[in-house]
Amino acid sequence: MLALVRDEAAAPAVEGLLREAGLGWTRLIMSWINVAEEFYILWKRSSPDVAEEFLARLPSLPIRCGVPDENAILAAARVTASYPVAFGDAFAISLAQAERASVITGDEEIRGFSVVPVDWVCI
Repeated sequence: MLALVRDEAAAPAVEGLLREAGLGWTRLIMSWINVAEEFYILWKRSSPDVAEEFLARLPSLPIRCGVPDENAILAAARVTASYPVAFGDAFAISLAQAERASVITGDEEIRGFSVVPVDWVCI
């Protein structure tokens, strides 16, 4: 999502995924922890206005956002305790595990991660 909002090299790939999800060909899911992380990064690296625009646009995108319950939070804690990944990344990974999905990312920390499939989006 950062690539799309910031119009980085991976933006066309993200747009393609959103188009596929809009047509029902794929499903996109995201933890609200990761939404908050995107918001924070956009606020710091771009501007508060860009971060707020992202948040305002999110409901119109074909992405299901979920609030993690205590089991999901502990699953993420287990991932970050077991593997060298940041806590925010652990939420994406544990959500992918729970949903039997892949993680779509351009984050080098997750690239090559073997616990879940990773779909690499080049940044």
